[in-house]
Amino acid sequence: MTAAVALGALAAPGAAAHVTVQPSASRPADLQRYRVIVPDERESSSTTGVDLKLPSGITFALVEAAAGWHASLLHRSSEVSEIRWSGGHVPPGGYAELHFIARNPVRAGPIAWKALQRYDDGQVVRWIGGEDSDEPAPTTLLSERAVPVDVVSTDGEALPAAAPPAAAAAGPSSQAATPGRNGLTLVIAIVGVVLGAAALGVSVRRRRPAIA
Repeated sequence: MTAAVALGALAAPGAAAHVTVQPSASRPADLQRYRVIVPDERESSSTTGVDLKLPSGITFALVEAAAGWHASLLHRSSEVSEIRWSGGHVPPGGYAELHFIARNPVRAGPIAWKALQRYDDGQVVRWIGGEDSDEPAPTTLLSERAVPVDVVSTDGEALPAAAPPAAAAAGPSSQAATPGRNGLTLVIAIVGVVLGAAALGVSVRRRRPAIA
């Protein structure tokens, strides 16, 4: 079954294709690469924007560049509070896949990614409800037992292996489970440099004598 056919099945009467965030399970405090799947279930209007509210406790995030989309990060105090994608185009019956890296909160339990999906006719669908609602918010379960999938390493060790195909098939397309591995390797290197530079800056500031 192709991705387009599968999406059509999701959009059939009695079912609604909604914004999802993968993986659905991760570990507390891990630097995780997330995939945001944005399907367009409308008959005549296209998706042109997505606002994703990040759970509390996320203090570090990077957004992967996506062709045709402009992304911006919003901050609240020391936390990253929201990612906004705009300027893109998801036609009816299609879907977009957007990516970002975030440091998970240091706590176990479910976290919700409340999302607003914006359409070119001005309508907004609010994916912010509970899992049994008509417009559920995507969720991720943080647990020390979670199998590492696309976890970003900053310590130089090998990356964990990707999930087996059966687990990856939970998304709209199994081929989307390991996109852009070469790009991810570059991002990993950048993240390592950024975090290393930040640590060095802290060390230098602590050793520098006060100016009289």
